[in-house]
Amino acid sequence: MQGLSNKSKKIRAKARTDSTVKPPDKIKDAAAGHRLRLRNKFLLHPKNIHDYELMEMLLFCAFLRKDTKPMAKNLCGRFRSLRRIIFAEADEIESLKGLGKTTSFLMRLLREIFSRMLLEQLSDSPVVASSSHVCDYYKNILGILKKEQLRIMFLNNKNRLISEDVLQVGTINHTSIYPREILQMALECGASAIIMVHNHPSGDPEPSRQDVLISRALRDIAQKLDVTLLDHLIVGKNNVISMKDKGFI
Repeated sequence: MQGLSNKSKKIRAKARTDSTVKPPDKIKDAAAGHRLRLRNKFLLHPKNIHDYELMEMLLFCAFLRKDTKPMAKNLCGRFRSLRRIIFAEADEIESLKGLGKTTSFLMRLLREIFSRMLLEQLSDSPVVASSSHVCDYYKNILGILKKEQLRIMFLNNKNRLISEDVLQVGTINHTSIYPREILQMALECGASAIIMVHNHPSGDPEPSRQDVLISRALRDIAQKLDVTLLDHLIVGKNNVISMKDKGFI
């Protein structure tokens, strides 16, 4: 009789435990309800939404059935700002728990959309290298990168933007700049002028001796091909230096 009693107790204990576990359908309903409430909160009062909640909703696109709040809080805690999340290196994002290539791809996609939106503003009028619009564009795009990146703006004879290309991505403190390669691209797209831009991951935009030498070499070669080097901009963490305004070229 004692054996039967113990068996009965185990059955009753299992029944109590099972009754506390939500069926799969209820879990899905709860998750869907949370997502709907968060969307409605955003639609009604977008200014009241926290950064991590914005990121949480963004991750809905990448994770259709997962709880994205822990991942969103992880991203915001690691990078401290939405801008830093969007411009983070893929391996930095993929190293975080619960995140992977899908998330890093989503951020790269956002980065490209963001960059193109900003660049559209520069296409409406002649480009002035040291203007606030140009400096703000590059400060937003390059200011927090951990590797040097060389970009070239190709302009027509009215200084309107033809295209803007990433020419080189370097290590943490060096980008190889090849004047002849730059000028070949300028001639191929029919550019009459160019603006060279690169960032200093250290955060200090002060031109190095190498920056000055490369700029002058590019200027001199360009002149022989009827292409004008309008400026060489160096982007730091908080500001942008125009080498033309500084008198280096």
